[in-house]
Amino acid sequence: MIWPDYELTAVVAFWVLVGLTALGAIHGWRKRWAHAPGLRFPARERVKHVRRGWRARLAHAPLLLRFAALGLMLAALTRPQLPEAETAEVEGIDIVVAFDMSGSMRSIDISDADLVKLRNAGEQPRDRFTAGVQVLRDFISSRQYDRVSLVVFGKEAFLQFPLTLDYGVMLDILDRLKLDDIDGSGTAIGNALAMSIARLRDSEAKTRLVILITDGEDNGSQVSPLQMAAEAAERGVKVFTILVGSEDQTRQPTGSVDLFTGQQMYRKVDNDVNPALLEQIAEKGGGRFYRSENEQELAEDFQNILDEFEKSRLVDYAAADKDEKYLSLLLPALALLMLEILLSQTVLRRFP
Repeated sequence: MIWPDYELTAVVAFWVLVGLTALGAIHGWRKRWAHAPGLRFPARERVKHVRRGWRARLAHAPLLLRFAALGLMLAALTRPQLPEAETAEVEGIDIVVAFDMSGSMRSIDISDADLVKLRNAGEQPRDRFTAGVQVLRDFISSRQYDRVSLVVFGKEAFLQFPLTLDYGVMLDILDRLKLDDIDGSGTAIGNALAMSIARLRDSEAKTRLVILITDGEDNGSQVSPLQMAAEAAERGVKVFTILVGSEDQTRQPTGSVDLFTGQQMYRKVDNDVNPALLEQIAEKGGGRFYRSENEQELAEDFQNILDEFEKSRLVDYAAADKDEKYLSLLLPALALLMLEILLSQTVLRRFP
């Protein structure tokens, strides 16, 4: 049920206050009327053993009816609503993330000055793979209705988990993911796209996305990435590409440590990237191409991709027809008030 213009905590506080007020009123009523009979007798002993009739047992019914009517009126004032099931159903998005796990994902995109600052603070910089996994964790943790699948690729492409809403399992798999889990000697972008599109083959979702995250040139693919992008467009799947890392020289760990500081040693390497190919893939796939030179930009690009679909979904939900329920509370309240007036002025009338 939807409670417009009220936060959940405000609604809870409101009903707690109503409940406390009602309890206080009932307690005061009981104290007042417990020893105040409607008709006094000069000798209590004469009526001590007289059995109470049904009117005496129902003497306080009008007051109880009034409290019940008041509670229903207060509930009706909050204007409760139910969304129509046909129009208010939240449409989920099926998303396949193709994540590059080639050897170049060990690279670290950081300036000399920032590297010195981190080392002075006793910290180590995060490579592209670690940064990408963290962004994926944040992304999955933010989902509610969307099914997500993960395809990882290096020289070959592998399915890590199929389309699922079990976000806990996804996060557990990401925690155990290591860069050496697969052969990272190549970057088979075409194979990754083929497997990602295959994951969406049986999807019935209105919106289906493939988000390709890579830092390198396509090499070793058994199918053409552009052909797969065109295939995705024919199936109504949008392909978004994100090129992570800088095109300038970056650092990769050498596997040895400095004898004096004990810190990891790095060597500078050239990046073998092909932005033009990723742009073409996105264009043919009906999506967009993004450049992310660090972890923050990668997270922002992820959010930008999803924003347009989130907005359209929220608009559809907000525009859903609502079934007003306040009359179902107000009409019984009025009926209880009428019954209370009728009883208090006729068979349950009090004297004096």
